Amino acid sequence: MTMLIDDALVTAHIRAPFSEGWLETDVPVEIRSRLRAGDVGPDDVALVSVAEATLLASTHVIVPDIAVIYDGVSDIAMRTPVRPDGIDAVPIRLLEAGGTAELLIRALLRPYFGITASTFVRSDDDPAVADAQVIVIDGLLALDEPESGFQEDLVRSWFILTGMRVPGHVLVAGLSRVHAGLDKEISVLREAVAMGTERRREVRQMIAAGGEVDRDRLAEMTNRLRFSFEAEDRASMRDIIGRGTWGGPYPRAIPVFVDEIPAT
Repeated sequence: MTMLIDDALVTAHIRAPFSEGWLETDVPVEIRSRLRAGDVGPDDVALVSVAEATLLASTHVIVPDIAVIYDGVSDIAMRTPVRPDGIDAVPIRLLEAGGTAELLIRALLRPYFGITASTFVRSDDDPAVADAQVIVIDGLLALDEPESGFQEDLVRSWFILTGMRVPGHVLVAGLSRVHAGLDKEISVLREAVAMGTERRREVRQMIAAGGEVDRDRLAEMTNRLRFSFEAEDRASMRDIIGRGTWGGPYPRAIPVFVDEIPAT
């Protein structure tokens, strides 16, 4: 059994205590860049994006004690050369956008922005890239305003549309791990969250070292992150999956929460 943590900007508060050696544990922990569902074994516990969790719905359950929940401010953005209400049907460029970003743009595109996707472009080699007027980005780049054009924070847009926060990453565990017990892993992760939050200035300095960034916006985002599920967050996750999986690589499969499994 290994505890896997996605090496994403918003997981920094949880992964930094392990990667920086602040927290000692005998639980095997691996930090992996762009952690995918295919990297997660049946006995593993993993902090993955909500999108990747849909691919694990038949083998893993969600443990709500630990998560990364955006609260109105995020590192996920949509950029356009003109106001979004001036755009009709265009290719959508996913510029190294992660799974949560893809679910959000698919969920918001027509209902919120009134834009129709003629296609989704994932590579600069795609001929449609020249006509893409919508670019979706996440990470450090999304924390800076563009020099020209317009930028929309997609987590803010989701809150305006639904009144709910956005679960970005969730903790999943294989069924065999659930039966064996997860108290130790959850305790270690809670300690990591507490330590990462306590040393949040150091965490932000680590994030900012990756490139130019609006430090005020970074501070606002990280200060507002939540690290466990509330009831409305579960509803939001289900809604995002229901609305945001059409035509994409992620199934409309909603993993079960471990505390919603009937006792036998």
